[in-house]
Amino acid sequence: MRRDIDKLERYYENVTYGEDSKACEIHGLRNMERINTYVAKLVKGNSDAIKNGDQKLAEQTARLIYHIDKEVANGEVLKTEHASSLRSTSNWADMGFMDEAMLENAEVNFNEQGKMTFTGMHPGTGEMVTETIESLSANFEEIGDWMQPLMNAKQELLSARNDRGNPPPFDINYFVNNLIKNNWKSMIADKDPSLDPNGPSKGYRLQLILLNAADEAGVLPPDFNTDKFSFNPEVDDRLFKNVSEELKNAFSGKPVEEQKPITEAQRLMSRLDDK
Repeated sequence: MRRDIDKLERYYENVTYGEDSKACEIHGLRNMERINTYVAKLVKGNSDAIKNGDQKLAEQTARLIYHIDKEVANGEVLKTEHASSLRSTSNWADMGFMDEAMLENAEVNFNEQGKMTFTGMHPGTGEMVTETIESLSANFEEIGDWMQPLMNAKQELLSARNDRGNPPPFDINYFVNNLIKNNWKSMIADKDPSLDPNGPSKGYRLQLILLNAADEAGVLPPDFNTDKFSFNPEVDDRLFKNVSEELKNAFSGKPVEEQKPITEAQRLMSRLDDK
């Protein structure tokens, strides 16, 4: 599901709260009232426990009040990070529900552990879901600094193209290994500027990998794992091979895989790109 970044930016440009607003205000009036009601209930329970000499309950409610205060503060940090990363978040993550929650389209509550939760409809599945701050934060994946280094490396190899038996100007395998180590999620999810956006891959590294693995009918081998986590370079070398071979071909002058004739595999890639 594609994100409506323009809609999100318009929302943040017109929010009624500002830098001086309380952390409980930033998720909308209804959620602020819900948070304040919950905290007031805890404060009353703490006061009653102290009045009744129930030290254990007083300590429990005091700890919970402190924990809720931290959770609300963390909710503010979450929304700040969401607002500041609208244009830099990788396509790797499913941001659909987080976007809805940050647009105030989710109900804020607290679970039995005192964790702040957001409950609402997931725009992609149509199902009601409940997420904590931790589970929403896990969706953040920045694009990272890999695009420019990869383009520079490819250009350097093209400029030093091997026509006299000279070695590459740098260790290609070492460069690729370091590049994908911390950037592999973005590299298979976001557009790769070193690829032709009008070519068979449409500029996506993952589609190029799938195209190379598919037969003429666009069918992938039965044992070809397409789960996105399966491309983790710690357990899989498909991304490493694809990038390193492309760079080596750029240096040697061999045609890259991107230039091979379009086949029925393109139909498969188009379906994947639309999801």
